[in-house]
Amino acid sequence: MNSFGLLVAGIAVIACAYVTARMRRRLSDYQSKIVQLKEKIKTLQQQLDSSERLDLLLADVNEAVLRMNAAGMVVAANPCARDIFTMGNLPLPQPMLQLYRDADWNKLLMRAVAALPEKTKLPQIELPDHFLEPRLARLDNGEALLLCLDVTVRHKLELQRRTFISNLMHDLKTPLTSLLGYARSMESFGDQADFRKEAAAVIANEAKHVNHLLDVLLSLDQLGFEEKDNSAYCDALEVIRRCCDMLMPQCKEKHLSLTIDHDDEEYLVAAAFDDVDRIVTNLLVNAINYSPDDGHISLCMSQLDGCCQVTIEDDGPGIPEKHLPRVTERFYRVDKSRNRQMKSHGLGLSIVQELLDNNGGELTLSNRDPHGLRVEFTLPLKE
Repeated sequence: MNSFGLLVAGIAVIACAYVTARMRRRLSDYQSKIVQLKEKIKTLQQQLDSSERLDLLLADVNEAVLRMNAAGMVVAANPCARDIFTMGNLPLPQPMLQLYRDADWNKLLMRAVAALPEKTKLPQIELPDHFLEPRLARLDNGEALLLCLDVTVRHKLELQRRTFISNLMHDLKTPLTSLLGYARSMESFGDQADFRKEAAAVIANEAKHVNHLLDVLLSLDQLGFEEKDNSAYCDALEVIRRCCDMLMPQCKEKHLSLTIDHDDEEYLVAAAFDDVDRIVTNLLVNAINYSPDDGHISLCMSQLDGCCQVTIEDDGPGIPEKHLPRVTERFYRVDKSRNRQMKSHGLGLSIVQELLDNNGGELTLSNRDPHGLRVEFTLPLKE
């Protein structure tokens, strides 16, 4: 082999060695990348498994829970959240704005997500049927958990409390203003016999009104602390006769007829005398207040399925159908102006309902045709 051939062979060997070395380096790089990819796949799989386990765990939570990524997109929601936010089968991920269409609230949410792990207080979520109190927490994989506590009941109670305070202030202020006005007028016109008689009547009526309100509030307060006496019982017929006798002057004042219809059965009910007395008195007072002059109130007693059933019917205007499901709620008023005229505080029927609940009874309200209200309640008979 001549020198030229040796040169070519040497160059070929060097080239092969270079190519081999370069391919080995590339192979090493590929192998390193494969290892890195495997590690990343393993990490992602662990994160996915962790997220799946978290979603499975949150599926049994009774509060609405949403899982969000770093971009603020909702990537998972438990069944409770899907129900409250009316998501149905909406595929995820979705922006939170798609679930709760309040642009200002969503801006605050995005700021809170960006500020994690710093805690940021978010305002309440107000949906048509729910009030939610949101809490945001950071997850290990850069995601966030939005827990929405359902505070609908608390919100309604707070609204009832505010309404009650407002009504109470009005109901107390009106008679107290009359009492104060007539008391001051007595200083100037006390020597006039007619005025003294008028002032005495007004002061007595307004004092009765205030006293009645306080009695109702006391009864309502006692319901929360009284424990049912399982050994208590009374004769419901005797209680009803006593209540009718006590309210007869009010009936005569409006020329109302009040009749009691019953058979010869024994009406011993498993409830305390005072409880039955308050139930019947509240219902009869309502019937008297809303019955027109010269009207009629009927009370019928019977036994049904081990219970004493009492039905009270009047000739009044009845209750608008849309209000019937709510009139037994505390402080609920059908017509505020009419209730104030009738000296009603929206508490009578709620007391009746709670007393019946405590004694295993039931209350049913319905309108009569063409007008009037039918009230039926049951109490279990004494065994």
